Amino acid sequence: MTEAIFRGISGRLHRFSVHRPHEQFGSAPAVYCFARPGPGGRGWTPLFLSRTGNLAKRLASHEQWPEAQLLGATHILIHQHDERDAREYVEADLAKALRPSMNGPFLDAELTEAAEAGGVRLVWAA
Repeated sequence: MTEAIFRGISGRLHRFSVHRPHEQFGSAPAVYCFARPGPGGRGWTPLFLSRTGNLAKRLASHEQWPEAQLLGATHILIHQHDERDAREYVEADLAKALRPSMNGPFLDAELTEAAEAGGVRLVWAA
């Protein structure tokens, strides 16, 4: 498998290229994912999802990779995108849909409580 396609919470499809962790990565900005093979060897199960402005620098010694390997990660999935806003959108869209286990709990209740207390102001721009 040389590519993986994931559907975000928005319904949009996001295409990732599939790489072995020992490969040389360019310095391009990207959204990346540590993944293990999916059930029955079909597809991919994302374990950790994030974004970076410099892929090579970020992946050179990533602090989450050893834990991801313990959880079965064998590959790094890459979605290259130059625009920061687009990377932030892709990361948020997929994090909500895929809920990677290493990205921590997604507690909507905490966000709601903070918003009600006036500590968070949610703004939507389309």
